[in-house]
Amino acid sequence: MVFDINGTIWHIQYKNPNTSELMRSDGTYTLGVTDRNTKTVTIANCLSKDMTDKVLCHELTHVHAMEYDYTIPIETEEIVADFLSLYGRDIIYLADDIMSGFMERKRYG
Repeated sequence: MVFDINGTIWHIQYKNPNTSELMRSDGTYTLGVTDRNTKTVTIANCLSKDMTDKVLCHELTHVHAMEYDYTIPIETEEIVADFLSLYGRDIIYLADDIMSGFMERKRYG
């Protein structure tokens, strides 16, 4: 799959969990990796739907940080990415629901 963030084309690929593309620099394997050089997000293809969703949200946080030059220490970026992977959808869906009700009240007052 291909997607565009801030004018840059990125790719998502799903690979076996033991592929070198899911190996960190310290030699350990992870469930997802964002590669700035190849503009590719790689996610392990053995995950449940819920876990794939969490890993995808986590990795997309890294993509957005890279594309919008949001430079913070990697430890902090990991905390933000983890938080968004756990609660991001709930926050956005709740905001959508609140705004939908707000717009209805504003329209019909």
